[in-house]
Amino acid sequence: MNQDIQNALLDLFSVCLEVNGAGRYHAHMSYAAHVNSVTVYVLPADTNYLAPERDHKLSEDVYICRNMGGKPKAVVANLNDLAGRVNEFLLPAHEEAA
Repeated sequence: MNQDIQNALLDLFSVCLEVNGAGRYHAHMSYAAHVNSVTVYVLPADTNYLAPERDHKLSEDVYICRNMGGKPKAVVANLNDLAGRVNEFLLPAHEEAA
């Protein structure tokens, strides 16, 4: 995995942490080594995790390997796009605080 992909993954993880810290949503991020894929999903903070169905506000998978995700530049672009969409969950929390 090249350094640009690693940096994009760290940026995505940081955005997930920020969303969680804001308290309105839970942003989950996981890595599946067997398929070289990252999954991110966002749920409201008051989600009942024991309930059979959940209100996913976002649920995305990004392949980070060349044969499934494309060339490194495409993988980085996909990760950055996903980070931007996760970052949007910060906006309502910031607007309420103002």
